[in-house]
Amino acid sequence: MMISVDNRSPDNGSDQSRPKRRTAAAVFIDVVGYSRLMGGDEEGTHRRWMSMRTDVIEPRVASNGGEVIKSTGDGLLLEFRSPVDAISFALGTQLHLEKSSSDGGNPLQLRMSANVGDIIAERDDIYGDGINIAARLQEFAGPGGIVISGAIHDQVKDHLRYQAAELGFLTLKNIERRIRAFKIAHQELRPPAISVAHALKPSVAVLPLQMLGLDAADAYLAQGIVHDIVASLAGIRELFVVSSTSTIGFTDPTIDAASVCHHLGVRYLVTGTLTRSGELLRMRVQLIDVDTKSMLWTNQYDASISQLFDVQEKIATNIAYALLPHIHISELKHAERKIPQSMNAYDLVLQGMYRLYRLGYDDMQVARTLFERALDHDPHYAVAYALMAKWYILHIGEGHTTDFKADSREALRLASRALEFEPSDPMALAIFGHINSFLFAAYDRAIDAFDRAIGGTPNSAIAWSLSASTYCYLGDGPRAVARASYGISLSPLDPYAYFYQSALTNAHYTNETFDEAVHWGTKVMAGAPQFVANLRLLAASLVAAGSLERAREVGAAHMRIDPSFSVEKYCSWYPIKQPERLALLAERLIEAGLPR
Repeated sequence: MMISVDNRSPDNGSDQSRPKRRTAAAVFIDVVGYSRLMGGDEEGTHRRWMSMRTDVIEPRVASNGGEVIKSTGDGLLLEFRSPVDAISFALGTQLHLEKSSSDGGNPLQLRMSANVGDIIAERDDIYGDGINIAARLQEFAGPGGIVISGAIHDQVKDHLRYQAAELGFLTLKNIERRIRAFKIAHQELRPPAISVAHALKPSVAVLPLQMLGLDAADAYLAQGIVHDIVASLAGIRELFVVSSTSTIGFTDPTIDAASVCHHLGVRYLVTGTLTRSGELLRMRVQLIDVDTKSMLWTNQYDASISQLFDVQEKIATNIAYALLPHIHISELKHAERKIPQSMNAYDLVLQGMYRLYRLGYDDMQVARTLFERALDHDPHYAVAYALMAKWYILHIGEGHTTDFKADSREALRLASRALEFEPSDPMALAIFGHINSFLFAAYDRAIDAFDRAIGGTPNSAIAWSLSASTYCYLGDGPRAVARASYGISLSPLDPYAYFYQSALTNAHYTNETFDEAVHWGTKVMAGAPQFVANLRLLAASLVAAGSLERAREVGAAHMRIDPSFSVEKYCSWYPIKQPERLALLAERLIEAGLPR
């Protein structure tokens, strides 16, 4: 991008005509909807813009030590020597225009963006990567908004007070690397609202495996595994994954991880080695969080060369789904370090998930508030709608509801809303499917949703596990066991694994493999003792297995958590299709000491 300027730093002699480099802070200003406004009132719009420039913008630029470099008709390029001065100008102008609007004025809406970096100055032009980044960031600002690069944020955050919401690493047009960015607002204004759909997913890159003891001719082995790992990660919609073609050049084992992540615009890096001993291949993989300079996870995989092509995809899938829970935990810890005012929709959802899966009544209420706040930040955030719908599933299933029909309708509304924004999201589809079978006994509609989720994302653990419950309600034990088992295999290290394991309790109860049901129900009880939906199935399985004394201990534990429970009320809506199976469940619960 070429911008004409006055040469404000001439040198003496023959060096005067040579381009000069310097570090500067650039601010772009743009009038929102300028072409539309000009179409409706050309003279009036031009007059208002000129008045705003003369009366508001230019005096503020001068008072903050900046200069107007270029007018683009509906915008301005400004340069400031100090990043602090640049952001002070942007925040002060934002506050002034907001107050003018609330006082009854009708100022034009502006959007602003800022970056600090090297620029090249010639006699009549300034240009460079730093200017281009500032210009491209503007499209993410929105009316009245300010978006700044991570580079300028890092330089001013300890010197100025403002509200900031992290946008993550953005892909900008004609900029090779992804750029970390923040949306900011004056401390006296509302927190900045952002959409998380395009930016805030955890970002990860997979580097080529280092080949130890392998011939150059074997490089295809390492490349094939990396391509499969990337493909498996790319199938996880919760992540932003850099393509393997972008990482293929990073083969130097001494390369600095932080510089790689900066170049690729990611926070997490997957690295590893591949060694060969005769026909045996050994792969060691690790996950690094570059922000905290810590290794989050490592594991080793062995396979013979003759087996590699058969197991390569399976290994890649295992690696991908082993990484995910560690990334979730890391992201949650990152969010918890933020002050409440700086949390964005993504952070709020992470903390809401953490509270939701703790299952206590108070935690559940906090989770709901966090999801609601996330939707206040971003009303189009499909994941927040889906998790709110899941909140209602647990709210009902854990015995907290006082209006089953109303809460069921709200759960369905929220799940449907999630699919309006992300029609193919596997979690949203799985939750929508489970609500249909669990709360409405609409089994066919549920199976259709699960088929769509699994068809689009075959490795979705939540879709496989929740679909098992629908087959439990239908009485298809073998299929329920197979689906629940596969769901667990896809997410064996998940910090909320009990949610998947409880599907196996139900599946084995349905399948009448009661010892297995007791095994999984006991395992879930140890990890999540407050999960009463599991306690009911465990108690019934213990009765069926002939362990009546233990069943009554579990029943007593259930009643301490949910003292208002009654078997009749529960079985009035629990969606087992066959009346005789539902009646048998009721008998077993009563035998376990649960009140009739």
